[in-house]
Amino acid sequence: MVQSIYKILYLHLFLLMLPCAFFAQTNDQECRNVLPFCSDISQELTFANTISQESLGEIGCLNTTPNPAWYFMRIDRSGELTFDIVQWVDADEDGFFDRGERQLDVDFIAWGPFETSYVDCDILSKECDNNNNGDGRPSECENNADDPLYYIENQDNSNIVDCSYSRNSIETLTIPNAVVGEYYIVLITNFADESGVIQLQQTNMDELEAGTTDCNILEPGLGDDIAICEDRAVVLQGRFDNAVSYQWFTFSQAANSFVTIAGETAPVYTAPGSGTYRMEGYDSTGATVGTDDIEVVNVSAAVSRVGYTIAEESFAGTYTITAIPEVVVGDIEDIEYKIDNGIYQASPVFENVFPGEHQITARHSAGCSEVLSEVIIIMGYPKYFTPNGDGFHDTWSLINIEDQPLAKIYIFDRYGKLLKQLRPGGPGWDGTYNGNPMPSSDYWFRVEFNEPRDPNQRRRVVAGNFSLIR
Repeated sequence: MVQSIYKILYLHLFLLMLPCAFFAQTNDQECRNVLPFCSDISQELTFANTISQESLGEIGCLNTTPNPAWYFMRIDRSGELTFDIVQWVDADEDGFFDRGERQLDVDFIAWGPFETSYVDCDILSKECDNNNNGDGRPSECENNADDPLYYIENQDNSNIVDCSYSRNSIETLTIPNAVVGEYYIVLITNFADESGVIQLQQTNMDELEAGTTDCNILEPGLGDDIAICEDRAVVLQGRFDNAVSYQWFTFSQAANSFVTIAGETAPVYTAPGSGTYRMEGYDSTGATVGTDDIEVVNVSAAVSRVGYTIAEESFAGTYTITAIPEVVVGDIEDIEYKIDNGIYQASPVFENVFPGEHQITARHSAGCSEVLSEVIIIMGYPKYFTPNGDGFHDTWSLINIEDQPLAKIYIFDRYGKLLKQLRPGGPGWDGTYNGNPMPSSDYWFRVEFNEPRDPNQRRRVVAGNFSLIR
């Protein structure tokens, strides 16, 4: 798969990536020659650089832009993204920077976010406006090597995301607070005017709050179906190799077929809401070179309810809870979960849950359709208590025993002497015996109760120990 992507990219690179004379175009011209880029754990793609192309002149912090190469990326998971940009002479053509291979000077500028990569070139800022007074100049744009926070804090007051002209052979691009579905455009230069390759490697993928890029954009077509949290307009974008024109269609339930959407002939279309859409691409002869369908699904009511199972019996210490959602729209794989005030995760399984009261929330991964489970009551016991009158842990009692009115609870000292019998739901043990404070030590309990995990409510006896700390 990766090899086939390489072949496609290298075969069409010089056909597709002719330098876009961005800032010489009129307002009705779009930037159509940028190439898709992504970086994930499974693949780090390299792209041939550009040579023998004229500079576009001064853009942002770059005094000159020789041999411009253009890329776009789409955000797959929200968060911050940090990339190393490397350019080198790939002598053995293996796509990896090896010892002994010579690096080439590389500079860059990046813009965003956008709803699509198919943008009017004039909206890509050439200037920075530090005073936000409408009188910006390229000379106001900072080099991120000199001021790393300048673009992160948006002091430039423009849609420039980052910019650097360091003499280092490795540049660092940072996109803070990226949101899923956003597009970013990157211009990379080749100051040496030597043939080589470019690689953008995301360096923060292992960090908890890191965002990711969507590698589906490397494949021709429209990509995966799209989930929306309300029936609203959504921007669709695709591409086909060798396509020079496009046409969009929508599926008509009345006609039971696709019908042409008049005037929609760009590789991007703003769909009015949920439905099934088709994009066709044509070459210079008018022959069809690709057809792809995409479904836009309203998932605002994807989950109807959330059940659960608990693997262990009562008083096991820690527990494994598995959420069981009822999904009305979409697949189980589209659902994410959290327990109490935790963070969402793809797995419905929560391990090492402590006794107490808990609730699971399930929602569609698009971020909507939140549904709560019923309150999950797990019985247990505290490992210690401190009867010092400060209002915290002053008494000891079982956790969530209130719904067991027939339970019997006994407390013993280390020698087996009965010190107290507790009432389910009562005030608990205050650490005294016949009105006298008991010393700091370990004490034992035994509880007889009906197992709530058993449909027959069988009678069980559980014993354990806890500490009294003064």
